[in-house]
Amino acid sequence: MSSSGIVNSLRTLVVIYAGGEVLNRDQRMNKLPLLLLGLLLGACGVLRAQTFDLATGRVPVASLDGLWRFHTGDNPDWADPKFDDSTWPLLRSDKTWDSQGYKGYSGLAWYRFHVTVPADLDYVSLYLPPIRTCYEVYADGKLVGAYGKMPPNKMPFFGGPDSQVYTLQDQKHLGKKIGVALRVWQWPGWVAYRGGGPEHGGGLVGDTGRILSKHKSDGASDFVSDASTGILGLLETLTGMGALALFVLRRKEREYLWFGLMMLSSAANQWLSVSYDFRVWNAEVHDLAFQTALTCIALASIAFYRALLRPKPTLLLKLAIASVAVNLLDILVASVSGSIQGVWFEVLVSVACDIVLNGWIITVLLTGARRKSQDARLLMVPVVLYTSLSLLAKTALITNELGWQHRFSYVLWSTDKPFPIFDNQAAEALFLLALFAILVLRFTRTRGQEERFAGEVQAARSVQQYLIPEHLPNTPGLAIESEYRPAREVGGDFFQVLPQEADGSVLIVVGDVAGHGMESGMLATLIVGAIRTAAEFTTEPGRILSLLNKRLQGRGLVTCLALLIERDGNVTLANAGHLPPYLNEREMPMDGALPLGAIPGVEFSVMHFQLAEGDSLMLMSDGVAEAQDARGRLFGFERIGAMLSEGATAASLAIAAQNFGQEDDITVLTVARLAPAMIG
Repeated sequence: MSSSGIVNSLRTLVVIYAGGEVLNRDQRMNKLPLLLLGLLLGACGVLRAQTFDLATGRVPVASLDGLWRFHTGDNPDWADPKFDDSTWPLLRSDKTWDSQGYKGYSGLAWYRFHVTVPADLDYVSLYLPPIRTCYEVYADGKLVGAYGKMPPNKMPFFGGPDSQVYTLQDQKHLGKKIGVALRVWQWPGWVAYRGGGPEHGGGLVGDTGRILSKHKSDGASDFVSDASTGILGLLETLTGMGALALFVLRRKEREYLWFGLMMLSSAANQWLSVSYDFRVWNAEVHDLAFQTALTCIALASIAFYRALLRPKPTLLLKLAIASVAVNLLDILVASVSGSIQGVWFEVLVSVACDIVLNGWIITVLLTGARRKSQDARLLMVPVVLYTSLSLLAKTALITNELGWQHRFSYVLWSTDKPFPIFDNQAAEALFLLALFAILVLRFTRTRGQEERFAGEVQAARSVQQYLIPEHLPNTPGLAIESEYRPAREVGGDFFQVLPQEADGSVLIVVGDVAGHGMESGMLATLIVGAIRTAAEFTTEPGRILSLLNKRLQGRGLVTCLALLIERDGNVTLANAGHLPPYLNEREMPMDGALPLGAIPGVEFSVMHFQLAEGDSLMLMSDGVAEAQDARGRLFGFERIGAMLSEGATAASLAIAAQNFGQEDDITVLTVARLAPAMIG
């Protein structure tokens, strides 16, 4: 053996037995016999990498824990089983090379050892402990397996089962030694906090059936260890889908949408965590997907709390949104070019952003709780608990990475029965339970409100019969037809036909309340009552509009048209901003006017004309002309005139406008003066 071989052997023993540390005098005296023994063995040239013998004792599986030859750098010849590696130092296979004299080394390195196979053992496999970042396995110079992707690929890989299995032979050999070589690549980005080579012992070699059985058992153990994460992910998936289903049913309640997206993003986070134990990932891609899911959770959380508790926009809200953007930018930069300062810097940025975001959430909850919001009070405890655990865990990780402390880990509390459950998972489950309770309570409240609203609508429909008479009164000398089609459950159009027995005249009032729904319907009810009251004192159209205008001040705007048709066909008409009537299919010229309720004391213009025998008047609300199709085109007055020229009735005109695209209430009323021969 050469002098360099002796020196390397001696240095190896110093690393193995002294751990690379500076020894005091007593320690040097205790280690001296071992060092002398190493010197003698080196001089004899017999010190070699350990051979793991399956033939001795007929053991089908043997441990790989021991001494492996090691060398930094890269050379394809090192995979050759005949290569002389006697000058290579020996490293223990149950520790990383960082702890054995190669601290901070990144790049390529090789391990070599031999396996003796019994003659009657058909299938032999390796069971290797975790080795970071990527590696290749050679048996007798042939590539038999790999983990991740080796250079020139420069991306790290991580994940999959804790240990990997590689088959060395698939046929009988007459008792031989198999040279095994491991080509390992350590990613520079992990050097600061993860050693190269095997992370711990536990490697095995032997019968493939036994090895696969062990591998399957480990997989079952990994499944149990991830049970809590998987269960939480399943619950969040189902909850998110349920919330989106509720949003489909209640599109105006957007808190269901944001809650569903928040839960599905959190579920994606859980499934990505589980996948790490069963699939080999490009670590940067996995981290980017993981952080993207966290970003989606943060943004959906902001939208959810805003929809749920309706907080006022503040500077803290803007900072919370900005913190989410900063955190995502830091992750994107790290995934493309590597972390600028290291993992601790990324975690520090994450902690700072979490403090701002969760500070806003807690502030919103406190404000809601002071306002006696039941939703805010239910969420307060689980949110504060989960936030505190998250910040403490990240703080522990930062201080651990910087070497400030090694007592506290990112897991503060856990239990292993019936399966591992961690503190943050328990807090997240409590948060999920609180949100579920909120959804149930909100659904109950909403259902109660809908039932009350349905009762109010039913009552309004009962009142509606006074606005639009189902049966028109008898009007000798006049044929009156009406068609009414509300845009909603309760409309704002109204008309009244009031015959006067004293002189045989007929008072007709048609109007349209500005707005839609219950409010306009209730105002129309008030107007109808006022019309009936006024008609007991006067039938003059101008006077009636003046009384209505006085009654409506400060309550809303109403267009209205009132006309009195006397027995001899004389007509007195007053208009307050309503559409002019059509006389014999032609629009009547009329002065413009303000609607009722606009200005107190306004005088409404009054006009007189004669309705001859056989003449016909058509009155309508603006819902006819303002009907709009899918392309935004209006039904319009030209189409109304064309239909009237073709003899359209009140019903046909209303149906045509509704089918065209109804936007507002539609009311059409026709009044025809009959000839004496047609009366009776």
